[in-house]
Amino acid sequence: MNRMKKCAAIFLSLILLPAVSVAWGPEGHRIIGDIARGRLTATARLHVKELLGDDDLAVVAVWADDIKGDRPETYGWHFVDIPKDASGFSEARDCYRPDEKHAYSLEDHHNCVVDRITIFKQVLADTGTSRQNRIEALKFLVHFVGDVHQPMHAIGEARGGNAIHVIEFGSPECGKYPCNLHLAWDVGLIGHTGLSERQYVSRLDHLIASRRLATAANAAPADWANQSFQLAKKVWVNDGGAVDESYFKNDIAIVDQRLALAGLRLAALINHVLGNQGDLVHGANK
Repeated sequence: MNRMKKCAAIFLSLILLPAVSVAWGPEGHRIIGDIARGRLTATARLHVKELLGDDDLAVVAVWADDIKGDRPETYGWHFVDIPKDASGFSEARDCYRPDEKHAYSLEDHHNCVVDRITIFKQVLADTGTSRQNRIEALKFLVHFVGDVHQPMHAIGEARGGNAIHVIEFGSPECGKYPCNLHLAWDVGLIGHTGLSERQYVSRLDHLIASRRLATAANAAPADWANQSFQLAKKVWVNDGGAVDESYFKNDIAIVDQRLALAGLRLAALINHVLGNQGDLVHGANK
């Protein structure tokens, strides 16, 4: 019942938005923010505080989803639709998706999560731009680094799994809505662990230490997308398939690793951009 209530809450909050635009759900994004926050350098932590005030990375982790209704041009920034039969990410093919129904897409040649991470990293690093622009850039980065690590956000097939209806732990309905593969990866698998946010962070801290995952914290957004794409194909099920206990046992380790790597890589990105900067206050009032 708790899982069904959680699914229903997510759906109700997103009922007016395309389902493919959400990754991990609020809990997953907050976990990623928590993992990253604990790995910031002292200097980076100070500059994050200057930008976010009393908020932290976990608090702002879902902001990019919250604003999509008011800023629809940001919708395509949350994912990258790599064709299932492709070998991997192609910027020319996967980041320009003009659609006459959405005028903003006709001009946006960086309409994918890979390019947007690169763009907002540059904005965050630019102390000459306005404080508001840098705050937004940081908030987008916190969310988008999480998004690109969700396997279903890197594959275009069946709208990233949204059109793949599944039986999730014995039920075809998640709340009042049909369960689908994308939603299972957003919230279903995480929710099925039964762990609180704090417990999940502790679980991932142990994983990071035992598997020495910090050594994999580098690489570029395109690499992260390609990793997610390959995993999406690995965990794919056909329409009407089951996300059951067997699926959970086989694939929850992938969920854990992607959440952990997202947190590590987000921390590394922020440390790289903000960890060596001097006083940012001079650009704060622009």
